[in-house]
Amino acid sequence: MKIQNKISIMARGRNGLMSGQVYVEYRRLGFFAVQTEDNYFSIIEVQSNLPSLGNKLIGELNSLGEKSLYNETTKEELKVSIKSTQLTLVEAKSYIKKAVRGI
Repeated sequence: MKIQNKISIMARGRNGLMSGQVYVEYRRLGFFAVQTEDNYFSIIEVQSNLPSLGNKLIGELNSLGEKSLYNETTKEELKVSIKSTQLTLVEAKSYIKKAVRGI
């Protein structure tokens, strides 16, 4: 691995930025599961500029709360609430199903 790549990865880890890809969606409620670069899933509730499946998102995907994420695919900023982090795919799908049912 090149030195520059190592520095870039270390810098991202320190300031909390991470990339991920939209993997599961429930657009009607604005809930999405994002597969992060550490192969876990974060659940986000999007308030503006809904992403699509496969979109690449960058931001603080591993911490809860209100955040701004950057959709690298569409070049847009997203206002989101991160509801849960470090889930497996099964847990992420279950979380979204419960949200849909109002549980």
